Amino acid sequence: MKKITTLILLAFVLTTVGCKKFLNVDPPSNLSGNNFWKSYEDVDNYTNGLFESFRAATFRSNMKSGAGSDEFPFFPFTGDMRMAPVVENTGAGWQRTYIKGLRDNNLRLFLNPATWTYSGVNNWNSLFNTSRFFNWDRFFKVVASANILIEKVSTVDVLSEADKKRFIAEGTLMRNMAYFMMVRLWGDVPYYTKANNTTSLSRTNMLEVLRNCVADLAAVEKDLPWTYNDPGRRAVRGMRGGALILLMHMKMWLGGFDEPNAQQHFRDAIDFGLELTTQNGGAYELLPFERYREIFRGRSKEGLFEIPQNINYGERFGWSFISDHVTQFLLTNGQLKNTYMYWDAAFLNEIFPSSKPDKRTTNWLKNRSNTTGGFSLTKYANTFITESVLSIDDSQILFRYADAFLLLAEAYAAIGETTQAVANLDIIKARAGADPYSGSSPDDLKKEIWDERCREFIGESHYYYDLVRTKNILDRDLSYSGTVLTTEQFRAGAWTWPLSDAVRVNNPQVTYNNYWR
Repeated sequence: MKKITTLILLAFVLTTVGCKKFLNVDPPSNLSGNNFWKSYEDVDNYTNGLFESFRAATFRSNMKSGAGSDEFPFFPFTGDMRMAPVVENTGAGWQRTYIKGLRDNNLRLFLNPATWTYSGVNNWNSLFNTSRFFNWDRFFKVVASANILIEKVSTVDVLSEADKKRFIAEGTLMRNMAYFMMVRLWGDVPYYTKANNTTSLSRTNMLEVLRNCVADLAAVEKDLPWTYNDPGRRAVRGMRGGALILLMHMKMWLGGFDEPNAQQHFRDAIDFGLELTTQNGGAYELLPFERYREIFRGRSKEGLFEIPQNINYGERFGWSFISDHVTQFLLTNGQLKNTYMYWDAAFLNEIFPSSKPDKRTTNWLKNRSNTTGGFSLTKYANTFITESVLSIDDSQILFRYADAFLLLAEAYAAIGETTQAVANLDIIKARAGADPYSGSSPDDLKKEIWDERCREFIGESHYYYDLVRTKNILDRDLSYSGTVLTTEQFRAGAWTWPLSDAVRVNNPQVTYNNYWR
C-alpha cells in the first residue's frame, strides 16, 4: 500500500470501528454520516481498512499508524521462538533473556516480567507490549469489522453482484483469519458472526469454531479472484489462494485435534490443496530458488497472504519482525549489528546437514556455528539504505504457495497415500536443489516432511504452530528445543497463551485457561 493510502485507511478504521463493548463496534454508517456505504470506493476503502486492522492486531503497539513505536513481536514470539531451538547471544550483550523464557515455555515470566535493563527500559511489557499476548481484543475488532462489511455490502446498490460477492468473501476471509489466529493462541474462543453484537458470550470449543470457520469460508472462496492485475494488491488483499491455504491449515489443525474424524479432515485438506494447485490457471508459482528475495520482499506470484513492509511507503516493522533478531545489518554508528539469537547447532545440523546438497544451507545460513552474534539468517536480505542505517525491507509472509505442497504431502502421508506424499514433498526439495526423498517407512516419511517444513519455513512463524497441531510437542526427538509437554500438560492447555483479566471486563462469561491460572 502507498503511504498516503495506509494513513487514510487506518484513520478510517479508527473512526468507523471504535469498540463500544468487547465484541461490538459501532456501525460505520452511524459514524460517517448518511452518505456512507453509497459507492464502490466506500466499500473498497472500508475493506482496505479491514486488512489494515489485522496488521494492527499483529504488529502495532498502537492502533494508530505512526503513534509511538510499531514494536509488538507477535509473529516471532508466538511462532518462531516459543519452544523452539533458539538461543540468546549472551556474548553480544543484548540482554535478551526472554528468548530462553519462550524456549522453555515459561510464559509466567511475561505475566510478571523480570527486571532487566535495555536502553533504560526495565521490563519486557514496556519494551514489547507483552500484555497484548494475553488479550484478544484486537482480533475481535477484526471480526467485528468483518461482520459489518458482510452485512452492509448488500445495501450498496451501485455494486455489481460480482463485486458484492467479492467484498463479502474478503470480509469472510478476514473474519476466519482472525478466528484461526485466536484458536492457535488461546484454544476455545467466543464465536459470533452477527454485526454489532452486544451480547456477552462464553467461549466456544475450538473444534466447533474451526468447523464453523471452514463451512463459512468454503461457501464463498470461489467468489474471490485468483489474483489481481494491480501488483499492489497481490497477496495483501483477499485472493482465492489465500482462502484455500487457510482452509487447508484449519483442516490440518482439526486433523490434529479431532482424532475420531482426522482421516476425513486430512482428505478435505487434500481437496482444498488440489483446488489450489491444479485450478489456479498460473496465478501462483514456485519461484526459482535464485529469486527467493522476490518472495520475501512480498507481492510475488508465490505469495498467498502477507502483511507488507515497504520503507518507501512508511511501512516499518522494527522489532516486530523476526529479521530484527537474526539478521546482521549496519547500525547508525557504522558498525555491524550482532544478532540477538541463533538456532541451536544440533537443530541446524539435523535439518541442514552439511553433507547433503541444499541451496537453503548455503544461501540462508551465515556463520551457522557462531554463538557470539555472527550468525545470520540471510533469507531476509532485502535492504533499504538511508543516510545512517541499513534496514530490512521484507514483508511478513503468512502463507505462500510452497506451503500448499508440504501440507498436501503431510495430509497424504497421514492417510497412507505414500506415493502422492513423496511427490509433493519432492517438489519443494527439488526447488531447493536437495536430494529427493529416499526413506522407506511411513514414520521416516512423516519425519522428513516435518524436517522439510522446518527447513523451508525457518523464521516464517510456522514452527510452534506446526509443533502443536502435529503433537510433535510431546515428542522429545521431534521437538528440537528439548522442551516438551506431557500429555497431561497438553490437555490442560499448556500449549495456549494465558488470558488476562481484561478479557472479562465486558464479557464476564469468559473463563481463563486452566493451565495458566
